[in-house]
Amino acid sequence: MFKKHRFETVRKELEALLGPENIFTDAAELLMYSYDAGLARAKPEAVARFTLTEQVAPAVKILYAAGIPYLPRLAGTNLSGGTIPLKGGVILNLSLLNKIRQIDTVNKVAVVEPGVVNLRLQQELDKFGFFYAPDPSSQKVSTIGGNIGENAGGPLCLKYGVTADNVERLEVVTPEGSVKRWSYLDPGPDLMSLIIGSEGTLGIVTRAWLKIIEKPKLVKTAVAAFPSIENAITAVTGIISSGIAPRALEAMDKMSLSAAKKTLKTDYPAGSEAILIIELDGAGDKKINQELRDIEYICRAEAAVYFKTAAGAEEREALWQARKGAYPAMARLAPNVLVEDGVVPRPRLPQALKETREILSKYKLTAGLLFHAGDGNLHPNIVFDERDLQEGKRVRKAGYEILKSCIRLGGSISGEHGIGVEKRVAMNWMYDARTLDFFAGIKKAFDPADLANPDKILPVACDHRAGLRYADPAPFGDAAAALVNDLLLRARSGIPSAVTGLGTKLKKNRIMEGLKTAETSALNRVLELDRANFTVKAEAGISVRELKRSLKDDGFEIALPDLEGSLGGAIAAKTWPPLRNLILGMDIALADGAVLTLGGKIVKNVAGYDALKLLCGSLGAYAVILTVTLKTALRSHSACGGTAGSESGFEPDEYHCRLKKAFDPRNLLNPWMYGRVEGRG
Repeated sequence: MFKKHRFETVRKELEALLGPENIFTDAAELLMYSYDAGLARAKPEAVARFTLTEQVAPAVKILYAAGIPYLPRLAGTNLSGGTIPLKGGVILNLSLLNKIRQIDTVNKVAVVEPGVVNLRLQQELDKFGFFYAPDPSSQKVSTIGGNIGENAGGPLCLKYGVTADNVERLEVVTPEGSVKRWSYLDPGPDLMSLIIGSEGTLGIVTRAWLKIIEKPKLVKTAVAAFPSIENAITAVTGIISSGIAPRALEAMDKMSLSAAKKTLKTDYPAGSEAILIIELDGAGDKKINQELRDIEYICRAEAAVYFKTAAGAEEREALWQARKGAYPAMARLAPNVLVEDGVVPRPRLPQALKETREILSKYKLTAGLLFHAGDGNLHPNIVFDERDLQEGKRVRKAGYEILKSCIRLGGSISGEHGIGVEKRVAMNWMYDARTLDFFAGIKKAFDPADLANPDKILPVACDHRAGLRYADPAPFGDAAAALVNDLLLRARSGIPSAVTGLGTKLKKNRIMEGLKTAETSALNRVLELDRANFTVKAEAGISVRELKRSLKDDGFEIALPDLEGSLGGAIAAKTWPPLRNLILGMDIALADGAVLTLGGKIVKNVAGYDALKLLCGSLGAYAVILTVTLKTALRSHSACGGTAGSESGFEPDEYHCRLKKAFDPRNLLNPWMYGRVEGRG
């Protein structure tokens, strides 16, 4: 909390900037900003409302200079306490920054301000025959700025990706009040993608360039009813394993169906305990109809008692209203709803479901079960009354056990709802201390005074009672172990290293003269092809061509062009920027030899900052990539789209340099990128 007399000076500056009518300190008004859709509560000491994007940076500079904490807020639909002002301070209400600046159908980009409501953007794009892929259930009220802050998904992300996959460029006000424009296509490490999913802790988005997609010629939606939710989830595995790529694949149990029943116009047969909503899109009726027949066969094999394709737009809309209206429908059943957001590798979803039901039974709780089933994301909606203190405790304990279950199964504590305040403690279960320090280094590099939405995402001192991580350390072969050991020994002596792969980029470069190399060329194995999960894990030194050949021999493919050099080199050099969207996990070694495991085999993960994408374009100066886990698919004739990258012209941004200092303070990895180590060159 800040002292009242200090705020009075700041208040006058904010009133001069925004107008007195846009500064609120009345107790009743502040109470309205003390909660979001999660369970946490805390009041701000003031609210500042903005009418122009140009006002945000000057306001942040005022607050930063005064040492006053602040956080951006829009619709407040956040489900993990991400917009709760734990340290008081000022809430920055950006909801009036809601202009759609441009819809460019030639370049397939929409330029919007953060307060644009997701559904409103969809409605405007529809007039031009386009859509924006991220479609969270809250899209009637949630905003693009909030979607970016949480890296929102939705049913369509199964085929088209989450928010991070659909943003081209961002205008960002940094925690100190400077204005930056970052794109994933920029040379060097990907700063833009760090902002997505950062919950306002690294900066405030004031403008976004979004990828828009032409509406498919055909969309067909089907619904299947099953005698159990287990049958429905098993059918999902069968559909994906068959090579069919649905646009959406959503599951609901009987309780969720009953809550949302008034929006449904279909009565399912007696004994229906769950439904699966399947949606396909494309250009040809023949292909879609064949896929629907195949899906029906798979569903019937899993005891489906009902299967129907929606006859038209009205039936299709009714199905989606039921699915997207399930959470508010559950909220009508009790005063409170805890929505968990665990995610697991898709083949482990049946086991996650089993353990979730056992946990709910153990604590005598009632929940509706919803799933973005195609990507392993489960949402148990637990209904309760927070006025019953004992029930509230049981709910929280159950929620934590569900998250621990997801971690044990190789998953994450959040697929799309963020960490906020409510899951900070669970970050200790998912990551070891060094990885948490790595994330903390990112936060400090962007926000050294810790004023931008403080005490979110990362555990604080009182959270360390949570215990140890469940995940086992990744196994490494002899070559990786030797490389890590070399880095450790060199770090002890302060000896810098030149990180190289197959030598296609740097071996003949004179700037490397006199440096010891840290070569990844011996790290050249495919470690695991998970056929059921459609993922492949390979060492970073394998050539892209060899990886593609190996997958082809096994009947799989990866959506990569025929790139020269190693897999790790292609990532570090950002040779083909769309590669970022295929990366699910990495094992990396820092300059001091510490090994971190980031991500895994799950297609959605918003637990912590997106360091995977940050390392795209990092040119070996932040860390050495040891292994990479990628999305793969059954062989087809699909083409690789996207824009070619460029290694040239990289001039480190101030924030690139700050991150370098956080990860490699002695500049031991590829030191020429950020200035040679003193005395060595």
